[in-house]
Amino acid sequence: MSSIFSHRRFASPFVVDHYRPSSESCLLGLGTASALLYATLWLVRRYGPYVFTEARSPSHRDPSVPADRLLTRIHGRWHDLTKFDHPGGPIALSLVHLRDGTALFESHHPFVDRKYLMRTLARYEVPNSGGSSERRGKEENDDDDGSASSLGCALMDPRDDGSVYDWSGTEEEGGFASDMRRLVRAHFASIASSRGISVSRAAKATPRRWALVLALMAAFFASLPMYVSGCWAFLFVTPILAWVTAVNYWHDALHFGLSSDWRVNAWLPYLFPYYSSPWTWYHEHVIGHHAYPNVEHRDPDLAHAPQLMREHDSVRWRDTHVGQSRLRRVLLVWSVALGLGLSLLSDARANVKLSYNNVVPYASLSRPRCAAHVLGRLAYVSLMHVWPYLTTSFPMWKATIWATLPGMILSVCFMINTQVNHLTRDCAHASDADFYKHQVVTAQNFGNGSLFCYYFSGGLNYQIEHHLFPTVNHCHLPALSKGVRMICEKHGVPYHLAAGYRDAMRRHMAHTLEMEKRPTT
Repeated sequence: MSSIFSHRRFASPFVVDHYRPSSESCLLGLGTASALLYATLWLVRRYGPYVFTEARSPSHRDPSVPADRLLTRIHGRWHDLTKFDHPGGPIALSLVHLRDGTALFESHHPFVDRKYLMRTLARYEVPNSGGSSERRGKEENDDDDGSASSLGCALMDPRDDGSVYDWSGTEEEGGFASDMRRLVRAHFASIASSRGISVSRAAKATPRRWALVLALMAAFFASLPMYVSGCWAFLFVTPILAWVTAVNYWHDALHFGLSSDWRVNAWLPYLFPYYSSPWTWYHEHVIGHHAYPNVEHRDPDLAHAPQLMREHDSVRWRDTHVGQSRLRRVLLVWSVALGLGLSLLSDARANVKLSYNNVVPYASLSRPRCAAHVLGRLAYVSLMHVWPYLTTSFPMWKATIWATLPGMILSVCFMINTQVNHLTRDCAHASDADFYKHQVVTAQNFGNGSLFCYYFSGGLNYQIEHHLFPTVNHCHLPALSKGVRMICEKHGVPYHLAAGYRDAMRRHMAHTLEMEKRPTT
């Protein structure tokens, strides 16, 4: 590679006039890449569960080994899922280990018949596990009788007691939750019938969506030769392509909504590790934010940079928050929030403190998993920030631009499409004891019906529908939105909708301006 870089010269900022790869070198490169990809897939499939412990299936777990047990509390009762072969794959189960998994259990099973779902869950219930099993575990006998006390049923964080929501209306026929489940089941039952597939598979990416994702990936990788050779236009084109490509599949995959094969959802995000480590993202986004959006001391997204930005009352006011709504402050924070904050600092703190942003307990990684995690972060830093300094054709000033600006562009794209969804006057401090209603009142849609908003945000502009049905691929959300709005109107639940990016940003900045003021009480 160094010989290629050392001989690159440009006739103009937009044209590379010296380097011309031969057809033989292209074929050799394609063959090498294919062989490496095949070898990587074989190694991951064969040895992956031994390194990536979250991917261990029941066959890789030994119930007699305490560390191998998979325990969770759902609706106030403990369940031993060690030997449960979950249709959605082992990673989904690993997210609720030693946590109150009620919120994820509810939001991840909208298509399953309710009676069948509860019967299946009951099979794995731990005897004598109702109520405060943590206290009883210390008071009762320690015999290995399969009870909650003998299995070691204790939450990673005692504050994670499931008290945020009132689940009593979950089973109510004609209630908000029941109406939402009926809507989504009817919608995908029709699609499943027409395509001859299962309902759950119908909710994943369609063939058309897969074609788009693959086309975007091809466009991104095709842009890399021009980008690494130093073409100025691709300094902007490549990071934009990286954003659009990743946001249109990465987010869905880590919500188990890209494919019905859990392996595809698990491994494909590693092609674009620009947002964060997928393992860290599960904790920050799936376990924390989606279960408890805008809930203080539960949602880690409320305090990513509390020294510089205050977007929620739960963040203590500081003198440094004055001026946080000014454009230069916003651009400063937004330009480093992803590459420096989410991908590196928050990740490192989580693994050291075993808590993501001090609100999501974080399990200690095994040595092989920790090594893989660290290597992944080092690869991210190398791909994003180090390689420009290793090319002989880049002077220092140009290498610095290539090492910083693309990451800043990617970070700003990320922040534009995430901050406007929950941090507004209407949403930031909204709440409801009903879990499903809470997902609606704390979220804001924008630009519904706009193709630009839809593709550039990867469907995040349908935030309400996404929070109600996180495992549904975003290509289905526009079709669901009309029914969701009707149900919200029926039950008197506010449905927040901004006209587009400009309106959404205006609402977010009005909230940011309001939050920079010193509280009067």
